[in-house]
Amino acid sequence: MSILPATLFDKVWDAHIVQHINDGPDVLFIDRHFIHEVTSPVAFLGLKDRGLSVMFPDKTFATADHNTPTINQHMPVQDPLSANQLKALEDNAGKYGISHWGLGNPKNGIVHVVGPENGITLPGMTIVCG
Repeated sequence: MSILPATLFDKVWDAHIVQHINDGPDVLFIDRHFIHEVTSPVAFLGLKDRGLSVMFPDKTFATADHNTPTINQHMPVQDPLSANQLKALEDNAGKYGISHWGLGNPKNGIVHVVGPENGITLPGMTIVCG
């Protein structure tokens, strides 16, 4: 029986294992975490309720994405829910020391695209995005 050589995926995976759990999932170190205004409020509430901070705020990046107008971003957001979510992202990013790319910020954009565009997504990284 021959053992196949490790693939590039295998090498990246293995380099990021924090803990291997027999008959369970590996625990991986995440190099970059991208967040946006729609899914992050629940995560921040969980941190608050448990009295926790963001472990690596310098590896976490927040961008206004889903509730942003495509034009006239300098104007107030008219939809109250969208405006509240955008404000919550800004407030939470400030509270936890996370880079925040809100409306009008030159780094702002689609959450799944801003990493490569801004040079913070690099080969061999593990990345999580809500």
